[in-house]
Amino acid sequence: MAYKDEKIVRVLLEEAAEVESRCEGYREELTEALAEIVQKERAHLFQRSNIVVEIGDIVSRVGTFVGIKEGQDENS
Repeated sequence: MAYKDEKIVRVLLEEAAEVESRCEGYREELTEALAEIVQKERAHLFQRSNIVVEIGDIVSRVGTFVGIKEGQDENS
């Protein structure tokens, strides 16, 4: 990975660590999603795929995670 790519990943991870935690496990889920998006972007350079759909699926997964957790908090 080039230095510029490493810097981008480092900044993304630092920002994810600073994000307000919307629910338990949110930062971890966000960090995992960011890592997955970066991985898919790198793979996309070599094999053309529908990256927009793949990233949309990841974002949707994080949204579903938050929705489930917020629902659990309301029922507690």
